[in-house]
Amino acid sequence: MLPIFLLVLGAAAAVGGVIMLSTSLKVRGWPVVSGRIIEKTVGSSTTTGASRPGRYFEPKVKYTYSVEGKTYTGQRIGPATAAYDEDKAKRVISELPDTVEVHYNPGDPSDAYLQPSSFGLAAIALATGVVCLLIGVGLLFTKKS
Repeated sequence: MLPIFLLVLGAAAAVGGVIMLSTSLKVRGWPVVSGRIIEKTVGSSTTTGASRPGRYFEPKVKYTYSVEGKTYTGQRIGPATAAYDEDKAKRVISELPDTVEVHYNPGDPSDAYLQPSSFGLAAIALATGVVCLLIGVGLLFTKKS
């Protein structure tokens, strides 16, 4: 049972790592324009700690930016939503300057982020996935011997 669990976990982590890495590379290649933050808040997390509501918080922003004379409003900091304890979420939001660089999708300028996702997090997910896959395969073959 453990080998199967490790194979499923490894596959999920590896796929997640590849998706995060691909998204990060894509967003890093998008054009960048100057934007202005119009709202900074901290709210309860919508993605982490569902079993422990009220324990995790997300920095939330609203910003405006213009592409080819048209003004857009964005709300996403990065491709992955990050959740923190309340003090850390407040620090993250307070460290954002009023004027920001906005990475926007040239095919759909309303699709934008303030920060590309982290290569480090993607690499950790990918490496963890590969290690779990290798261990799972190794356990499967040693059981059959």
